[in-house]
Amino acid sequence: MPIPRDVLQAEIDRRLANTRRLMAEREYDALIVYGNNKLSGSLRYLTDYFPDRAGWISLTSTETSIVDGGAAFITQSDDPALMVDPGLMPTREVCVPRIVAGEGFSAKKGDGLSVENLERLIRDTGDVKRVGIETFDKFPAPLYAGMREIFPDLEIVRSTIVEELRMVKSDFDLEMMRKAGRVADLGHETVAAILAEDGVGTTELELIRAAEHAMRSADPIYEDSCSSSPSLICSGYPVAGALLHMPSPGKAIERGNVVHWDICMRFEGYPVDSSRTRAMGPVTEAHRRAYETILEIQRTVIEEAKPGVVASRLVDTAEAMARDAGFDLWDRFLGHGLGWDIHERPDMGIEKMPLEENMVLAVEPRIAVENTYLFGNEDMVHVTKDGGVSFTAFPKEPLEI
Repeated sequence: MPIPRDVLQAEIDRRLANTRRLMAEREYDALIVYGNNKLSGSLRYLTDYFPDRAGWISLTSTETSIVDGGAAFITQSDDPALMVDPGLMPTREVCVPRIVAGEGFSAKKGDGLSVENLERLIRDTGDVKRVGIETFDKFPAPLYAGMREIFPDLEIVRSTIVEELRMVKSDFDLEMMRKAGRVADLGHETVAAILAEDGVGTTELELIRAAEHAMRSADPIYEDSCSSSPSLICSGYPVAGALLHMPSPGKAIERGNVVHWDICMRFEGYPVDSSRTRAMGPVTEAHRRAYETILEIQRTVIEEAKPGVVASRLVDTAEAMARDAGFDLWDRFLGHGLGWDIHERPDMGIEKMPLEENMVLAVEPRIAVENTYLFGNEDMVHVTKDGGVSFTAFPKEPLEI
């Protein structure tokens, strides 16, 4: 069953209260929270709305509009308003009292997420001097230019308020992400069972489709899984120049392959992102050492994932451990923050950001051998004061099938 709406509404009310607190601290009179068909996390965080389609719609006989986004308009006192592109309508109940939209695909110019409606909301708010825009880097240029033209003295700034709030999860979020971790385990169980029973001859695409079917079947909400992140795989040699690649319908699993799969999905909007590795038969001593090194790196990083630890330091630890064992950390990549857009802050390879309690990380060290075999595992990890706790529990051993 989906989350009861009153329970979700209470959670979103809490998020709105925190958002308004930070708006007051940064002296925002209004906040525009933008999201589109591919990047909806901040919008969804405050509304539970995600744009579920994209394309073109005719506004007049000579004008068209791109359909793919929406925005929440937040002030300190008024009810939030959700504006969606002409041609889009919420297809299920959302946690927003005011919805500004067109009439389906018979929309008119100025409907929904438009300069006209932004102007009206800003004027209705009163004396607005400073407006923040969340997901600023993807905010549509025509809307920005229109606001500039109508309100030349308005200060428009790039906001990261919601981005910052999303990094630290509530008890509600953590429970949902635990459930998402169990959904990831269903996907792993499906792939491992196929490999163990009749894996030889199965294509990469068949493996990933089977995993995604198992995970999707556990989710009471239908949405496009690729808007999260595509599931990837490596079963020996690069495809289209990439070692970890989109599943190929022409690449069949062979005896002797090392199969590494990285599966993504959503569960009630929450991220599923996890990977495992199995070998189709005996492996060489070098391959075994590579895998044992990965297991030890991941154990160490998860144990060290505590509040106050600088995110980029974890990558330094992983790199040093790989080098000491005679390997290189693949692509100097260790993982990322995990949330509504799946790949979120902190980027552990770059950000010198101290971790906070109740962050969730995707910890995914990998080692490549001969640019053919990829060894690694990815866990969804809860940062606690005692170290990381994995939400994904599917076994990482035995390596050999």
